Amino acid sequence: ALFEDSKVQVVAVSSGKGGVGKTNVVVNLAVASARQGRKVLVMDADLALGNVDIVLGVTPKYTIEDVLSGQQRLSQVLTPGPAGIHILPATSGGQEFSHLNYEQQLHLQSAFLQLPDPPDLLCIDCAAGISANVLYFSLVAHETLVVVTPDPSSLTDAYALVKVLSTRYHLRSFRLLINQTPLAR
Repeated sequence: ALFEDSKVQVVAVSSGKGGVGKTNVVVNLAVASARQGRKVLVMDADLALGNVDIVLGVTPKYTIEDVLSGQQRLSQVLTPGPAGIHILPATSGGQEFSHLNYEQQLHLQSAFLQLPDPPDLLCIDCAAGISANVLYFSLVAHETLVVVTPDPSSLTDAYALVKVLSTRYHLRSFRLLINQTPLAR
């Protein structure tokens, strides 16, 4: 896990398909946890098409691109959000980080471990699908939450994500959040 020997809980939130409400789930989980007294950091891990900052209505000065390029330290890039959460924003339209190489993964891990004031909870908003970045962030987390809707393509793609993480990477524990379901009457 990303913070193996510390008290930081790392939760990766992913989905097989876009449009299932994953970012809204992450933001609401983060704000609710902060309101319960936890120190929360949200990482927008959709590194090419990030939108956590947009959903939260914040305008970051820097993004994860500045950390990965070595221009800024992680602590300088964190952007304050509602309820005291902090955001590590992604770029929007930055293709060069859509597939992190091993050195970039190590650099990012090192940056997190060097945070002077680490969070209690790190919520990682992964991209949709089964890209290398999604798999990487799901594997470095303590928990993987898969957001799915009743739509057949969402179910099929979520199954594919779980299958790849399970069969290829031996991840055995998943949490499933079913979103956008009609209310029973």
